[in-house]
Amino acid sequence: MAKALTRFDWTDLQTFLEVARGEGTAAAADALKIDTTTVRRRIAALEATIGARLLVRNGRTSQLTVDGERIFAIARRMEEQGNEIARDATDTARELSGVVRVSTMEGFGSSYLAARLGEFLKLHPNLTVQLVNAQHILNLSEREADISINMMNPRRGRLMVRRVGQFGVGLYGATAYLAQAGHPESLEDLKAHTFVTYVDELIAVPHVRWLPDVIEEPRTRFASTSLIAQQEAARAGVGLVMLPHFMGEADEGLVRLLPAQISLTRDWWLVVHQDLQSVPRIRALIDFIVDVMRRDHRILKH
Repeated sequence: MAKALTRFDWTDLQTFLEVARGEGTAAAADALKIDTTTVRRRIAALEATIGARLLVRNGRTSQLTVDGERIFAIARRMEEQGNEIARDATDTARELSGVVRVSTMEGFGSSYLAARLGEFLKLHPNLTVQLVNAQHILNLSEREADISINMMNPRRGRLMVRRVGQFGVGLYGATAYLAQAGHPESLEDLKAHTFVTYVDELIAVPHVRWLPDVIEEPRTRFASTSLIAQQEAARAGVGLVMLPHFMGEADEGLVRLLPAQISLTRDWWLVVHQDLQSVPRIRALIDFIVDVMRRDHRILKH
């Protein structure tokens, strides 16, 4: 052949295949639902790209040249591989049924992930998702969950771990509380305020101990193992609360305080057992979660 292939049009190759199968230009045009002029133009373009003559006319039919025979054999293999891809995609689509269980923290699961999983379920009508909001990290090796999204990066076990994003945490208070207790203008002012927080001795994930990063000895009147309960108490005016921005910014009953001085960041880690990471239904949910968190990175961090 005269020159190396540099640019390639798959449509031209498909047209060549139809002609080379021996049906002729007119039959190829009918099969592809185009006119014979377009068939001839595509063949000419393919020959120009490859730099070799592929077909010669012999009366009403076309015959393959030596180069044409070689390209025809390669093209048939490519066509079969393409069909194999299509069959595999169809088989994979059929496999996207069953149940996928994902475990995460209560605030993230209820206030962020649950609503977005509806989008995933519309894409895969034969799948069921079980969302487990847990205060502790479920054991993937014991199959307590298929996927875990958490703030901790496990170092042991046959696990596939990837950081899928970050989220920001800030200080929030209700308008009614601020009207009564005053609006803090500095970190020093926080000593005069009341806080809502976690029950310290029951914290299973140490990364949620974010209040000590803001004030050393906070005055606490209400504590809960539930972040949503803390949010509700703060909205009712019980005290100030540290919340992820995806919760605080979406709550019209709360106001963010001291944003320049108080802005913490935590990582999200997605974990799946190595034996499960290629299961189609689990892979589909992993890909969806990664994509949606990347899309919403501003919502999560600010």
